[in-house]
Amino acid sequence: MLRGILEKSQKLNFLGNPPIDDHIRNAMGFAQVIHGFAGENQEGKVYDLGSGGGVPALVLIEELKEWEFVLIERKEKRADFLFEAVNALNASERVTIVCDEAENTARNEKFSFRADFITARSFGPPAITAECACRLLKLNGYLVVSEPPSNTDRWAHEKLSLTGLNPIKHAKFNDSNFQVLQQSQHPSDGLPRRAGVTRKRPLW
Repeated sequence: MLRGILEKSQKLNFLGNPPIDDHIRNAMGFAQVIHGFAGENQEGKVYDLGSGGGVPALVLIEELKEWEFVLIERKEKRADFLFEAVNALNASERVTIVCDEAENTARNEKFSFRADFITARSFGPPAITAECACRLLKLNGYLVVSEPPSNTDRWAHEKLSLTGLNPIKHAKFNDSNFQVLQQSQHPSDGLPRRAGVTRKRPLW
């Protein structure tokens, strides 16, 4: 079922060209990070930024059966696809799909400061990802970002402190690299800024 859904996503150009198995392996890397940092408490809330084609979100929904999910996707057609996919996976009772900008979602009291983990894959540069995630995470929650295969530290900047996020680990699973950041303090009251501003004028 899941493979068929991801193949459909690829045909709709919601998911990139690499083989489906590559996408699944990358998503399973996210699952390994979550399992590792969750410790004995293997349940909670996972938010996914820019859920689009369903990776890692749909794979994680299948892998983390005890967890609740919020999938944030601003494009209506992709959000509709995700809604159909979640129904097909019989997971609608524990998955919420939000068709809106991540910045707006972060300012919604229903979602702000409630995520134990946030996942991000191809969502945007570090400054944008951090700003959009920081008001969604619980204090001491984790942001897990799929990273390019380079050794460049993309998160080393003094303005990251405005988000309250702190890089704590660089992890590798299979061929995928991940940066893990912890919400070690509350973000600046002004973050995230309104939708659009984060991309036009990134923090760094």
